[in-house]
This record gives sequence, C-alpha cells and structure tokens, in this order.
Amino acid sequence: MENCEKSNNAIITKSYKENFNKVLNYISSRINNVWDAENLAQDVWVRLLTCGKILSPDTITSYIYTIARNLVNDYLRHLYHVQDAHDELAFAGTEISELSPESAVAAKDIADFERRRVECLPPQRRIIYIMSRFEDKSVDDIASELSLSFRTVENHLRMGRRDVREYIAAIA
Repeated sequence: MENCEKSNNAIITKSYKENFNKVLNYISSRINNVWDAENLAQDVWVRLLTCGKILSPDTITSYIYTIARNLVNDYLRHLYHVQDAHDELAFAGTEISELSPESAVAAKDIADFERRRVECLPPQRRIIYIMSRFEDKSVDDIASELSLSFRTVENHLRMGRRDVREYIAAIA
C-alpha cells in the first residue's frame, strides 16, 4: 500500500510540473476569473492526492481534465444560481418563498452574508444601514430620529452599502 501511495505521489508530482499551467489556462478560459481559476487548479491536484485510486501515467492527464471540467461546472453552476438569486431579488416585493429552491438557498446565503457584514460596520453606520435597509426608513426620517444632518446619514448609508456590496461581491 505504501509503495502504491509513493508511486501515485511520484506520478502526481511529475504531472503537476508538466500540466499545471495547461490546467490553469483551461480553467481560466472558462471562468474568466484568475483568482478563482488558480484556486480551482489547485483543487484539481488536491483531489488527485486524496482520490485513493491507483493512478497510471497513461491515463492521469485525462483524469486531471475530467476533474478540472467537473470543478468548472460546479463553480459555474454555483455562480449562475447566485446571479439568478440576485436577479430575482432585484424585483421589488419578491419574497424568498416565491423563488426556486436553488435560488432561495442562494438568496438566503447572500442575506446571511449581508447580515454578517452589517454586524462588522462601525456602530453609527450599522444603525443607519439597518434603519434604511431593514426598517425601510428614509434618509430624512433617520436624520431626524438620530439628530444627525441629512448629509451625514447619506454618507454613512453610502459607505455602509459600499462595504456590504464589496463584501458580498468578493465572496459570491
């Protein structure tokens, strides 16, 4: 068993040196995101190391591309579900229960990410964001309730929305 594992590791090491850039280019050409492509390319090799199968130098290249194709398909499927959820939530008055099950899960994940990020905002910005986003209060109402100027509330709201948007875009 130990000889088999050493043999597999040697085959994987050689294949990594010969094919990593090709696999990275293959993935990059399909997902158009360099950072995610690098992560997926690394995942190909991690899957090879943990597959538990006896590998052959003759068939490892096709196995590598099969793994890469499956990872790309999973990545794109997730990306499309997230985009569908964004699109469906863009319509005013849309309830999560009206969405397809996959979109509902993606929408719930995005909402959870939003809440998590809102908790990290500075206190005043968090209060203003919550009042605007979750309590549907206008900037005027928030300014008078908190005894702040209209511009201060606008600025906090703009910065809070930007922070949340950038956070969700980075992880979604």
